[in-house]
Amino acid sequence: MIDDRDWDVLERLQEGVPLAAEPFDLMAAEIGMAPEEFLQRVKRLHEQGVIRRLGPRVRHHRVGIRGNIMVAWRVPAHRLSEVGGLFAAEDKVSHCYCRPTLDSFPYNLYTMVHAKDPAAAEQVVAGLAERCGLSQYVMLPTLRELKKTSPRYRRPD
Repeated sequence: MIDDRDWDVLERLQEGVPLAAEPFDLMAAEIGMAPEEFLQRVKRLHEQGVIRRLGPRVRHHRVGIRGNIMVAWRVPAHRLSEVGGLFAAEDKVSHCYCRPTLDSFPYNLYTMVHAKDPAAAEQVVAGLAERCGLSQYVMLPTLRELKKTSPRYRRPD
């Protein structure tokens, strides 16, 4: 059961982790909680599956990554787990997920590939295709980023 203090922790975590030697101490102080309790609640919420993960969100354009391509792959159903696992393990792939196909768009596995420039990203895609023996895919380069925010969750009224 999630109580009001858990929501205090969740809401504070969504604001981002400060760059400090003891960031969780600062975050706990901001909501009037001891650091030990704050971390204990984070751990429990993670164990309960309320928090999936804590990690950095890198703005790839700001660090010079200009090759960003969504790739839609047509993968035989019996190979989805195998190929998806290989793609997900690739360090140049940030997203890898299955989607239902459409008659007009028969692709079922999607990856987001990042590299220093578009040509390098296309080389990564070609390497993935060769490694997995896939020839049916379409590259959908990023034209413009429309949104770069995570959802914000608030306690129910």
